[in-house]
Amino acid sequence: MCGPGGNHMDDDSAAFGGPPRAAAEDGPGGGEPPDDAEVVRASLERVRRRAGHVVRYFFAHLFRHHPHLRPLFPAVMDDQYERMFTALTQVVEQLGRPGLPARLERLGRDHRKFGVADADYPAVGASLVAALRRHSPATWDAPTEAAWQRTYRSIAAHMAAGARRAAAAGEPGCWEATVVSHRLHGDHTAVIRAAVRRPYPWLPGQYATVEHQDLPGVWRPYSLAGVTVADERERVLEFHVGRVPGGLLSGVLCDTTRPGHRLRLGPASGSALAPPPGTPGVTLIAGGTGWAPVKPVLDELLRRRPAPRIRVDAVARGEAHFYDGAFLDGLLRDRPWLSAYWWYQEQGEGLIRAAERLHEHLRRRRDWAGETVYLCGPGGFVQETAELLFSCGLPPEALIRDPQPASAARRGHVSHAEAFLDPSAVHWIDPDARIGPDARIGPPADPGAAPPAPATAAGPSCLPRPAEVRGRTRAS
Repeated sequence: MCGPGGNHMDDDSAAFGGPPRAAAEDGPGGGEPPDDAEVVRASLERVRRRAGHVVRYFFAHLFRHHPHLRPLFPAVMDDQYERMFTALTQVVEQLGRPGLPARLERLGRDHRKFGVADADYPAVGASLVAALRRHSPATWDAPTEAAWQRTYRSIAAHMAAGARRAAAAGEPGCWEATVVSHRLHGDHTAVIRAAVRRPYPWLPGQYATVEHQDLPGVWRPYSLAGVTVADERERVLEFHVGRVPGGLLSGVLCDTTRPGHRLRLGPASGSALAPPPGTPGVTLIAGGTGWAPVKPVLDELLRRRPAPRIRVDAVARGEAHFYDGAFLDGLLRDRPWLSAYWWYQEQGEGLIRAAERLHEHLRRRRDWAGETVYLCGPGGFVQETAELLFSCGLPPEALIRDPQPASAARRGHVSHAEAFLDPSAVHWIDPDARIGPDARIGPPADPGAAPPAPATAAGPSCLPRPAEVRGRTRAS
């Protein structure tokens, strides 16, 4: 093992023992030696400004000593560097918190789709410590190394335990899917339907990570807009994919994906689920492809007897951007009692005018007491709308949104220094609401079923002025 100033890359996997056999009882959720968490946090903070160098050294060390692990990662690694360091930072920041062990177990379950085996964890730990040691020559010492080794062993044990439990329960590492239809709307949004040949457990509001046959190793999360049981052996999943400028996977999914192409799907994740039964009133707010999770949540609410009062606010950049317009029109035709507003800016208006118009409408509502809001869309839109709702009197516990933070990478960094000073948040692909392998999607809602009690408005203040409504609008 080389010292702090060494110039070669030694393999220290032996220091991490063999494959993790079981989760440690005193894991990173609060049982590690009291000083370890502080030592590890301080050590990571010292290399934060050199994060790009640390992660590049980490991967170089890992692939040199364990070349068989290289195929588990995408060919183009730039995005992987940022994701790796930010994910590491998130775990270290949560050391000592009670919920971390369970989150790590779910993370281990999700990593099965990459082909990660128990025997790979010591190799990753050795490369991580080697990279940190290499970039902390003035402060690295034996107690720091020991603290990192203990902490990593505990993290790895929880992740491996989660993976083993999922395998024992019969959950596959990933699902093979075949594209059965592809529709590109206006060059900006693709509606993709893909069939899987085995049951796919999910709940309305969840998402799945997706890999395309032409981009092995590149996984991105996309919300599920619905799962249809085609027959006893086949389920058809629907995804709505918005084009991201410069995005690797979104470009392929929008432009070159065709029926017959193969996808791989990770297990369904996400805790932004439908409000619980008995909720009296629900407002569903969707911005852009945030309509994807809202659509099945709305379907679930419509099944309930009695159904809650339901109000829908859908926002898009322009009328042509309502890519699921036929469904929206049919929804209102079949359920005239439903309150729904489609918000968009007209030609010549600014790009944020639709959101501004929605926000003006929300400020005038006076019926937030007892209301639950389900909110989904671009990160900035969700954050601004949530703050507005709280200022209007909506209790924080009455807002349902995915807990994943908005990624700063979507805003774009102008320099490496900015990226280090304002690091991007990385999605946890293992939120709290993952479900077991026996869950099933129910039958589709029956449009002819007796409608619930009509939605009622709280008075004139909750309705927008006619001049401010843009697009297809139907309100009770």
